[in-house]
Amino acid sequence: MISHKHKCIFIHISKCAGSSIEAAFGIDITNISQTNNKNLFGWNPSSKMYLQHATPQQLIDNGFIDEKIWDSYYKFIIVRNPWDRGYSDYKWLMKEINKEDSFCNFLQKKGRFMRSLTDNSSSNYRGDHLYKQIDYFYLNNKLINYDKVIRFENLKNELPELEKDLNLKEGFFKKKYNVNSKPNKHYSTFYNNKRKKLVNNLYQEDIQFLGYTFEDKKSILDYIKLYKKSQDLV
Repeated sequence: MISHKHKCIFIHISKCAGSSIEAAFGIDITNISQTNNKNLFGWNPSSKMYLQHATPQQLIDNGFIDEKIWDSYYKFIIVRNPWDRGYSDYKWLMKEINKEDSFCNFLQKKGRFMRSLTDNSSSNYRGDHLYKQIDYFYLNNKLINYDKVIRFENLKNELPELEKDLNLKEGFFKKKYNVNSKPNKHYSTFYNNKRKKLVNNLYQEDIQFLGYTFEDKKSILDYIKLYKKSQDLV
């Protein structure tokens, strides 16, 4: 997302509170199939990608951002624990396409998820939800010096700091979008060893680069529930 009014660029990694950020800047987030090249949002049929989830390299290479603007605007990004993000995206996609399948098939783009995660011929494409977070930190093989890197886990404290940096009114980011009405259980309650290993392998670079660890907050009851489920279903 880009705001010329506020001279800032927000790089939106999937399931990292991006919709709330974009809505706060006045972007209509209700129709993602509609192209908004001005603010870098929505499905772009010529490049076959959602502009809001494009990496900086994709935005520059496809001419959506001028390099002078990129260098001069305030740039910020939100990152999230890979195990938490993976679980959140998995649940979101099943709801989005109204189909259920295993977590393994989600991460490996197989089964009922295959078409939506691999076919970018239309706005039904959702493959950008599996992009690695580290890919959003490099441009022309050089590490991007973001003005602010926000941790999803610390949004409450860091968004007010962002408001000050951009001279925005207090509470600018107060309203939240695409948030479940029911509070989620801690992500660790979803993970058995097989699922955890899948994320470890796919997002190893993200885990090391961003410095995240797996926090196990499962109760005894959670362990029993996971054990009772088929250990072959990943």
